[in-house]
Amino acid sequence: MSEEVQTFRATNGRVTGVIGLVMCAVVAVLFVATEKPSVAVPGVLGCAFAAVLVWSALLRPRVSATSRELRMRTFAEDVIIPLASIDTVAVRRYLLVGSGGVKYICPAVSRSLRKTVRSEMRWQGGSQLLAPGLRGGDVQAPTQTEVKGSKGVDYADFVETQIVHLANVDRATRGIEARSEEEYELGSQVVRRRAWLELGALAVLGLAFVVALVVV
Repeated sequence: MSEEVQTFRATNGRVTGVIGLVMCAVVAVLFVATEKPSVAVPGVLGCAFAAVLVWSALLRPRVSATSRELRMRTFAEDVIIPLASIDTVAVRRYLLVGSGGVKYICPAVSRSLRKTVRSEMRWQGGSQLLAPGLRGGDVQAPTQTEVKGSKGVDYADFVETQIVHLANVDRATRGIEARSEEEYELGSQVVRRRAWLELGALAVLGLAFVVALVVV
């Protein structure tokens, strides 16, 4: 039986990313239809490079969670964090998660600049582990597969509270105290994997573009 995954709705870059991919495709078609090969070949390669860059920067980032781990996809890597090791959660211009003394960021979930300033004023000097509505004894794991938030609640606040809730549930399951040595040591089990497919595509297309400019 596969483990249930909760996916947090991305709030940043999706519309811009789709528009960017469409523009790359349109420009590539125009190069092919209107330009001679010496111009069309590097032009299409440049569009392909830009499309992969747009995908990696704006559409690839994602945040999801299982009952045991938080998964964050960024521009260049995938990060898997044991939920019980999380000691800090904050959404500003990006999602920031602290684990084992290391801070991890993901741009998929963010606040507007105005809301970021308001949130900083509201929580100045406080820990996001003390998010509103959170109770130490609340350890009922959520069952939905797509996390959309609650009506009337700011989505960034909801994401913070939800991740903290999941971290508390995992700590309770493992029998680990918050801010303990066990929690800190669990942070060493964070897994980071490079996005070799996207990085390789960027390297190959970038090199091909340079060669095409010189040779064609």
